[in-house]
Amino acid sequence: MKQERIGFIGLGLMGKEMARHLLHKGYPLTVMAHRRREPLEALCRDGAQEAKTPADMAAQSDIVFICVKTSEQVSDIIKRQDGLLAGARPGLVIVDCSTARPDITEQLAAALAPQGVTLIDAPLARTPREAREGRLNVMIGGENDVVTRLTPIIHSFAENVFHVGPTGSAHKLKLINNFLSLGAAALAAEAASMAATLDVSQQKLLDICSQGGANSAMLAPVMEWVLERECTKLKFSLGNAEKDMNYLTETLATYQARSAMLPPLCAFLTRAKEDQGDESFVPTAYDSCVQK
Repeated sequence: MKQERIGFIGLGLMGKEMARHLLHKGYPLTVMAHRRREPLEALCRDGAQEAKTPADMAAQSDIVFICVKTSEQVSDIIKRQDGLLAGARPGLVIVDCSTARPDITEQLAAALAPQGVTLIDAPLARTPREAREGRLNVMIGGENDVVTRLTPIIHSFAENVFHVGPTGSAHKLKLINNFLSLGAAALAAEAASMAATLDVSQQKLLDICSQGGANSAMLAPVMEWVLERECTKLKFSLGNAEKDMNYLTETLATYQARSAMLPPLCAFLTRAKEDQGDESFVPTAYDSCVQK
């Protein structure tokens, strides 16, 4: 069987590790820097090839992964003059691993289909640590035959792969997933602030809550920042968090749906981002809710 030729655009905290696993699994890999060259140069030293433009990458790839920040960036990579579509041949599969607006994903997929190009949404769950270990969770939206083709490739960097429905459905589910996760982080930050205000031990708060129904995957990362001023367990920026919840707000509006909890979460994240900075990690939001 012919080995799939893989392209990868977006070598950030997650993408560089995903690309590294693909390379080490033996896939012919072409990479392109989106923001920083250092990860690209490291991958090229290990055997990857560099593409100068998305069009060049499309011309020499069977499957192209995109792992960038926004739907607008994904659209630009695909549609600009030297974008993926300019170099695509019929049969190319584009895999969008970003956290994106589902409506834009669906529109892009519909626009690409007449050209013989398939767009799949495959957003990620877990953190850069699991990316390093090859243990990400990946949700996939797309047709069965394409998902079947992609699944063994994605298992190069993922522990669990979930086919959740047609194209666009994975991005919808990812936004809901992030709503649950970020909501839990916001609650943990405010609970720690309440403990300080009421002269209750924050360490005891962690000890007790981590052993009962108040526990969540967000509690330990937030309390690591509160107690140790370290942020090693959740390297997810406040800028990305705010963007994702704005995308969810826009998606719900498209469906004429309401949420009681999403607006205050968006306000919490916006305030924290303004206070701590766009690139600060989510646990640092605690510093914005410390009671004065």
